[in-house]
Amino acid sequence: MNNQFSNIIWFIFLLVVQLFILDAIHVGEYSTYFNPIIFSFFILKQRLEIKLYVLLILSFFLGLTVDIFRNTLGLNTTVLLLLAFLRSRFLYFISSKDDFETGLELNIFTLGFGRYIMFFGLSIFFHHLLFFLLEQFSFDNFFILLLRTFSNTLLTLVILAFFQFLIIPKK
Repeated sequence: MNNQFSNIIWFIFLLVVQLFILDAIHVGEYSTYFNPIIFSFFILKQRLEIKLYVLLILSFFLGLTVDIFRNTLGLNTTVLLLLAFLRSRFLYFISSKDDFETGLELNIFTLGFGRYIMFFGLSIFFHHLLFFLLEQFSFDNFFILLLRTFSNTLLTLVILAFFQFLIIPKK
């Protein structure tokens, strides 16, 4: 499948699932612990060779779109821009640059399960932590913030792995 067409499909799919399905699920008072944010996968899955300015532009438009629908006034845009900027550092934290093939799109099949958990887990944990910290704009109840971040990161990783097994063709 063409990379640009694939990106458009993933962009729309992740937005629809996030905005119209996951954001609509409420489990009462525990909703704060079960509120996965999956659209950051679009930024994290991009090919290794993507230029930083292209990744930042994609992050800006994705974050702006989500902010418009969620009425969060730039919160998602800010967090996604920072995540896009730090993406390569998270990736090379788990592995050296020589370990990856050129033209590689990052997913559970190309990274392997261990690297998937490390890279996507670290990146999504950072994304959730920063998002929830900026959302409450306080260090009060910091341990509850960490619990929210950890539970939502685990739920997001499981959902993303499920979607990848369901959608991405295995080679």
